[in-house]
Amino acid sequence: MGPNVESIRNVGVRQIRGRVPVQVRKELMGAVKAGELGRLKRDGLKPEFFFHPEKIQEAIDLQQREAEHSIALLSKVLA
Repeated sequence: MGPNVESIRNVGVRQIRGRVPVQVRKELMGAVKAGELGRLKRDGLKPEFFFHPEKIQEAIDLQQREAEHSIALLSKVLA
């Protein structure tokens, strides 16, 4: 496993914002396939997250919180 995977495993959960270099994404997706990391896909306003397999609930909670924050910001702009 490379430094990006180790970094996420040490931190527990990492949100992906914007673009990720191809080599880094390959490393992370390889770790997901090997079971070293978990991944929550981007879904609408929910951002993408990579996480340590033991931190799945924390990742789900953070993803939901980020989506709610985005909705709140949009509602202020549109109101």
